Amino acid sequence: MALPHDSAQHSAGSATDVYVFGYSLVTMELTRRLQTNTVKVGSTQAPPNQLLQYSAPPTPEMRDVVRPNVDTLYTQAWLDLAAEPMVLEVPVMDEGRYWLMELLDAWTNVVGDPNSIKPLATPVTDPATGAEVYCYALTGPDWQGELPSGVHRLRMPTDTIWLLGRTEIHNTGEEEIQTVTGYQNLMRLLPLSAWPNNGSYVPPDGVYDPDVPSTPPSELVNVTMTGPEFFEELAALLTRTPLNPPDAAMSAVLEELGVHPYDRSKLPTDAQLGLAKHLGLSRISRHKASEPVNGWTFTRTDIGYYGTDYTQRAYITAIGLGANLPEDALYPSIAGAATDDTGAPLRYTLTFPAGQLPPVNGFWSLTAYDSDSFLIANPADIYAVGHYVAPVADSDTGATTLYIQADPIADPELRATNWLPIDTEGNFSVTLRLYAPRTDDIPASWPPPLVQERGDHSG
Repeated sequence: MALPHDSAQHSAGSATDVYVFGYSLVTMELTRRLQTNTVKVGSTQAPPNQLLQYSAPPTPEMRDVVRPNVDTLYTQAWLDLAAEPMVLEVPVMDEGRYWLMELLDAWTNVVGDPNSIKPLATPVTDPATGAEVYCYALTGPDWQGELPSGVHRLRMPTDTIWLLGRTEIHNTGEEEIQTVTGYQNLMRLLPLSAWPNNGSYVPPDGVYDPDVPSTPPSELVNVTMTGPEFFEELAALLTRTPLNPPDAAMSAVLEELGVHPYDRSKLPTDAQLGLAKHLGLSRISRHKASEPVNGWTFTRTDIGYYGTDYTQRAYITAIGLGANLPEDALYPSIAGAATDDTGAPLRYTLTFPAGQLPPVNGFWSLTAYDSDSFLIANPADIYAVGHYVAPVADSDTGATTLYIQADPIADPELRATNWLPIDTEGNFSVTLRLYAPRTDDIPASWPPPLVQERGDHSG
């Protein structure tokens, strides 16, 4: 028997709300499956509870991740805390080197962020390496127990946790890369029952499932997965994933629709679930996270931890899965055309007035991307400015001007420090990365605008 029209309309509307609510959870799970679908640690995959270390910065040829940064080397792991806590060790590094170990729950909330500025733990000596390390025990929501002395507890609200670590590199020279990969080699991840040890712990092999698709997770959830398939996946995930935060109103809707607890007889029709997907994706894509500031897309609040703002959470998942808390990193971005209507190259400048460089406790950089959000190949091998070498300020005004253009600027000193190459055609974008930003020092009018430079640049 068909539902009355008003009941069907209500059911479809509730299903759309649930689709948006579950979008981040399903996307995270599809990402986890893809990145852990391997027997051994490889270049882009690692079994659960094992560290994947990236030993080199990205290049324009690497196109597996959009908008990569060239300022850090990544450390990644997907943790399963259902059986027992996992202990993460991070070595004490040289003073002034920024590192961040971002921990996201299954809903994409940042639930831990130990870093070089706030390490949280007191260093202890690792018995296997003799190195001074910070020890963190990541415990699941149901774990009850005592931890050994020297291990700092980080309580996780879900058993699935995504570790996204970043360690600053000061340049791309061989000696510097060896220094940072040396720190990475001192990082350890092992079950609490195996900690500490003399280095004899060997993680078990993972499992390769040929049925796990290699399709990018965003494409799977947005295109391939039908509405009924999405809701079936969501229902299965909710059996082992507590809501974070708890939400009585959403729990009531989930029960009413038969999603959780699962009741197939209560679920809307397949057509209604398909419509819920269509309307949910439309709501996510039309969501405006924040008003542009001087032309920059600049999300300074409601990012990294979302509460019950499920549309914001889904939107950030869609455009930047793994976003940090504002106090850990901010990413203002702006886009433009590389040429005018006649095909002539356009030149841009970004000028920071004297004493007004980006306010950070870590570091900042400006990175350029092509229209597909990948690094832009250029003969100078310059992909970012502001970090490796401090840009040169004007001797008269004290202002610092960055030159964003395809052709090199004339002044050789500025060319090496203040020039960021872009494409000779199409569109481009730039991202201003701020690690450990001093958020209290960022007024509403900041950052400054990206300004098109008129006429020829003389250097």
